[in-house]
Amino acid sequence: MTQTETSEELFSLPASFGQKRMWLLEQAGSGTALYTMRAALRLRGPLDPAALERALTEVVARHEVLRSVLRLDGNDIAQVVRAPGPVSLPVVEVPGGPEAAVALAAELSREPFDLAAGPLLRCTLLRLAEDDHVLLALVHHSVCDGMSLGVLLRELTALYEPCLHGAAHQLEELPLQYADYAVWLREQVASGALEEQLAYWGERLAGVRELRLPADLPRPAVRAWSAVSAPVKVAAPVVRQLRLTAPGGGVTAPMVALAAYAVVLSRWSGQEDLVVGLPVAGRPEVDLEPLVGFFVNTLPIRVDLSGDPSFGELLAQVRDRCVEAYSRADVPFELMVERAHPDRRAGRLPLAQTLLNVQQSVPLGLAPITGVTLEPVELPDTALQFDAVADLVEQGDAVTGHVSLSADLFAAETAALVARSLSAVLRAASAAPGTPLSALPCPVADARPAAGGAQAPQETYEEPLRELPAGGGKPQTPGEHLLVALWREVLELAEVGVHDEFYALGGNSMRAVRIVTAAREQGLELPLDRMLGQHTIREVIAHTEAAAAAAGHRTTAAPAAA
Repeated sequence: MTQTETSEELFSLPASFGQKRMWLLEQAGSGTALYTMRAALRLRGPLDPAALERALTEVVARHEVLRSVLRLDGNDIAQVVRAPGPVSLPVVEVPGGPEAAVALAAELSREPFDLAAGPLLRCTLLRLAEDDHVLLALVHHSVCDGMSLGVLLRELTALYEPCLHGAAHQLEELPLQYADYAVWLREQVASGALEEQLAYWGERLAGVRELRLPADLPRPAVRAWSAVSAPVKVAAPVVRQLRLTAPGGGVTAPMVALAAYAVVLSRWSGQEDLVVGLPVAGRPEVDLEPLVGFFVNTLPIRVDLSGDPSFGELLAQVRDRCVEAYSRADVPFELMVERAHPDRRAGRLPLAQTLLNVQQSVPLGLAPITGVTLEPVELPDTALQFDAVADLVEQGDAVTGHVSLSADLFAAETAALVARSLSAVLRAASAAPGTPLSALPCPVADARPAAGGAQAPQETYEEPLRELPAGGGKPQTPGEHLLVALWREVLELAEVGVHDEFYALGGNSMRAVRIVTAAREQGLELPLDRMLGQHTIREVIAHTEAAAAAAGHRTTAAPAAA
């Protein structure tokens, strides 16, 4: 999709917490398409591409966030909203049928977005035949989430016929825009209204360690971020029986899935204390439901599997922790990370290295188009930013979906073993909920020599936790002198040593960006991915100089006053 090159910029506001995280992740892994949301809709019947293009233009005009870009503005990230303008819908001929369309969709999905230049929405109409098309929508995650894709498709189909016939549409005016939500949430945080929730997350996540799954392959220096997947299918009677297992009731299918997933992860990794990220809609008010935007939040659910409890006992714990988390879901994940102070490593997501997404199967609610059959097209995963993700759908207690693992670390056979393990744990626990977790079948653990308490090979992790030298340490090189001065300024400290760890001194992601930006202005290029992980001044400068030497040039920086 392209918009007019001369789109006027209407206004600029601070980005939401989620948008800041997306911006940081993009800077740390630029050139990838990890954070592209995708949806495809097959339209069979007589279709007017020009009318569909006009409908798309109208959708983008309705939602300011779809004509926004993200830019670094001083020490903060801003969302810049552009004026409405024509939106083009390219039509591409695709011989070869639906399979060829899915393959082309995967290829188009790999093209990254430029967050500063935009646009952050690209739509293409793939023509399979004269009366057979696939509409592909690609949207950057910073302006969209899963519910937003449904909003986009519903409005697009609702606007098509009015645009075809030149009639007025019946869609209600939006009560809010995404920028209004972002401002409201910032005000909530600034006022202290979320302090009790923040305190809960800080206490619940204190001392959490990262999940270390025994990888099949050494962790590469440069990751391709591709995925290997395997299907999961669990019958409704199994889930229904388990929902009745936990004392006190109140267990949902997602809680059952989370308990089983935690068992598999624990048995596979040998860790009894782990965190699983649980996405939630993040739309606490009804006025937010018709909006496009990045609302989804991640709740890091910490699960304790020590003492070899029964599955029923574990399920009761998972239920209680989920209920606690749901009542404190207003806190953006980014602030949970800051409050928890977890271990940080370059190239690794903090707090949660795995995700469980359980959605209910609900109709999309597409508006009918006369003479045209509408059918969603499933697009297989092509990129994965987590080590492991279980993506499941709940339909009348039955659970189906797939498990995806990072292809940089795991073979396809391991993904199949994890999927089998999830199903096996659920079936066995359903038959005998009092069975200790260690006695439940878990093929991925049985097939892995690292299971049963052993840790993953150390070489599969980029940065082993290290003991820092005692004392701060004096700067010795121009680069170290410069960073000492910048750390003092940004962290507002009187003394900083080259062995002091950035986040232990009160650093956070945005402060890391400020240091990278200020250092760049003085001729020192710092790697943002390294700055977003745990680091000291000496470690960052050593890494930067080694990378510069490998590239055939030297890093220079004028000495700064100590």
